Amino acid sequence: MKLLILTSRFPYPIEKGDKLRIYHQIRHLSQKHEVHLIAISDQEVEEAHQQHLESFCSSIHIFPISKGGIAFSLLKGLFGVAPFQVHYFYRKRIHKKILKIAEELKPDRIYCQLIRMAPYVKGLDAQKSLDYMDAFSLGMKRRAKHHVGIKQVLFRWEASKLKSYEEKVFTDFNSHSIISEQDREALNTPYKDQIQLIPNGVDTEFFQPKKEEAEYDLVFVGNLGYSPNILAAKYLATQLLPRIRKDLPETRLLLAGARPVKQILELEKEAGVSIGGWYEDIRDAYASGKIFVAPLFSGSGQQNKILEAMAMGIPCVSTSIVNKSIGAKSPRDILLGDDLESLAEHCIFLLKNPDHILIQASHGRAFVENNYAWSRSHKQLDELFSRSVSLTR
Repeated sequence: MKLLILTSRFPYPIEKGDKLRIYHQIRHLSQKHEVHLIAISDQEVEEAHQQHLESFCSSIHIFPISKGGIAFSLLKGLFGVAPFQVHYFYRKRIHKKILKIAEELKPDRIYCQLIRMAPYVKGLDAQKSLDYMDAFSLGMKRRAKHHVGIKQVLFRWEASKLKSYEEKVFTDFNSHSIISEQDREALNTPYKDQIQLIPNGVDTEFFQPKKEEAEYDLVFVGNLGYSPNILAAKYLATQLLPRIRKDLPETRLLLAGARPVKQILELEKEAGVSIGGWYEDIRDAYASGKIFVAPLFSGSGQQNKILEAMAMGIPCVSTSIVNKSIGAKSPRDILLGDDLESLAEHCIFLLKNPDHILIQASHGRAFVENNYAWSRSHKQLDELFSRSVSLTR
């Protein structure tokens, strides 16, 4: 099958969840199909990164968008019905070029990652599949709760736009997928039962239990320019760590991940906090901590960082919102808390009981091995592409 894939970011290097998902999917799909990639990019793509993807793709087309163009498009979004995310990535001139590429390729199927790329399928003559990945409206609604004033108004407005748009674009596609049950339930469509669940996987051969002694007591890894991760990092450094240090004064925390913003870098002023930034090998970041702590109270989708930490044999402390998309058993596989005291108690218990760290680590690793192999996810993706249905509903 000749497959045309549309993405809003170049899939490599992998430092964000959407990149992780589409990168592994492209690798798998290229084994059976002729894959052609069209990627919008608001970042410069290095030649080495493009060459890496060329080993999987028959052709690659990258369309850069400038900061000035983004600002102008977002301004137009103030007067449009489409979400700001759609305005951010959509350009008519790029759409025309995509139509021309598709006309020459004559693909059998279009695979569109995320609703922000949905406008680009208009006019394309082929079976079309949409990967919602996350229910963006749910994530935006949760983010609004953690802001006040104009930011809260804007997040609520965007959440409303996203909810309408998620429903509107459904009928533009022949088949659909999403990452978790909670995200599927959040979509505003009467056809939820037609949306296939395809969770992300974890490469358990790559993410192996650590052998060296951890330098830090607590670690959090994630894209440190992403709002829910920023909120989690600030909560860790300014609230949770000080509470833990009342009992264990020498407790140290590492915050690691790509694109740390200024307010993250400033957290290094807090007692016991270190900022690691980007790691060439993300396993080094995970292995730096005895316990992985993710106090996430907003966002949506599947938290890959939790599963990767589990795969590396690092006990995880997180929230019930995070676990809804993962389905781990508490307290066997993961320790959950939704307030400062319960999260602190879990961390203190583990740090005071090294033997239990080993037990928790073993259960977490087994959970990932049994439930989140990429082979299972790829099988579900193949099932999605085996469908050929009419757009009439």
